[in-house]
Amino acid sequence: MYNQKRKMMIKSWIFIIICYFSSIFDVFAQDLKIDDIKAIINDEIILNSDVDNVFMMMKKNNQTFMIPFRTNVLKEKILDNLIVETLILQQANRMNIVITKKQIDDVMQNIALQQNISIKELKKNLMINGYHNYINYLNNIEKLLKIKIVENYELHKRVHVSDQEINFLFKKIINKNEKLKRINLSYIFLPFSKNRLHIINNKKMLLEKIINNLKQGVRIEESYPEYKKNNKIAFVKKNFWIRFIDLQKNFSQPLNIVKLNQILDPILGKDGFYIFKINDIVNNKENIRTDFYVQHCLIKPSLILSDLEVKDIIFSIYNNIQSGVYSFDYAVKNFSHDVNSSNRQGNLGWVSKNFFKNYENIELLKKNKISKPIQSNIGWHIIKLLKIRQVDEYYSVTKRKAYNLILKQKIFLEKQRWIEDLKKFSYIKIIGF
Repeated sequence: MYNQKRKMMIKSWIFIIICYFSSIFDVFAQDLKIDDIKAIINDEIILNSDVDNVFMMMKKNNQTFMIPFRTNVLKEKILDNLIVETLILQQANRMNIVITKKQIDDVMQNIALQQNISIKELKKNLMINGYHNYINYLNNIEKLLKIKIVENYELHKRVHVSDQEINFLFKKIINKNEKLKRINLSYIFLPFSKNRLHIINNKKMLLEKIINNLKQGVRIEESYPEYKKNNKIAFVKKNFWIRFIDLQKNFSQPLNIVKLNQILDPILGKDGFYIFKINDIVNNKENIRTDFYVQHCLIKPSLILSDLEVKDIIFSIYNNIQSGVYSFDYAVKNFSHDVNSSNRQGNLGWVSKNFFKNYENIELLKKNKISKPIQSNIGWHIIKLLKIRQVDEYYSVTKRKAYNLILKQKIFLEKQRWIEDLKKFSYIKIIGF
């Protein structure tokens, strides 16, 4: 009897325990339904609500119409982005990257400037939507800064653009643009006779004489007067326009036409020699610019210093240098806000005059002399001029364009490889939609 009661009690307890745990699993299952796990990345998870939040934000900002995907496909892409973001943030934690309050404040300041409001107004607008929303906003800024730092670090290690790559693309761009040029030219044509070899040998000295005359400023029709007596000896054509690409078709050797009043060396054609003089070039991008190699002492505005205070400080420093209170080098080392250049005696490198607002001062400056305070978009400077050079702006801009094109392509490819490496060496489990 006792044993029967004991068995009954055990069965009752088992039933109660089963009911208890069943109810727990029921509740847990309901919770998971509400916010189930979408992905596991190493020791972190991404929830359904994380994906939905991004999706709703895109919808709210009317970004979904830009992406012609079904909802599920779009959510899969959002999930993939969140996985990549998580992997990068995990690497940031392994690298012990810490974002300071000042870095976040600087970003907030830039956002406020872009919206043309004060930082106080920006914070107020965010707080209207609740304190939780404001904290999330700051947390997102912190995440984005961490991601940017890690990306820059990794891509800096992986991406390198060589001079050979830049020059190769630079020449391709230049050659393509050269074909668009229209050229006004004059030429002397010296045809072959029946005895071609004899004519070539005899005309060598004549060709040199004509070229020397042209280089000394003699007009093309006067450089070889004999053609007037007999145009079978020479033929002159003056001031006609032709597209460069059409002119080049007539000759096997490349024509290197680069500037006005250029005299080309004798060009061998099918029937004789041509001597070209370039009178004008249309669509030539040549634009000579003067660059200055300078050292500087910089004072820049901040949350603490207004523009007016910055101007007062820079003029005070300038007056002290002029009075002999201290030297320019001392001012750079002790007062300049450009920390990077102050460690190199204020070396700013090559800049164009357009870097400064009142650039007339720099054009009048003598070498190794300091300027009066001069303003740029980043603050107020006292500069010392070290060197001057003439630069063809078209070629320097084109070279920079070539570099940026290669850099952009390499960054895109290396970023994809880096992300694949992150995924390859991580535990990632995606739970389907």
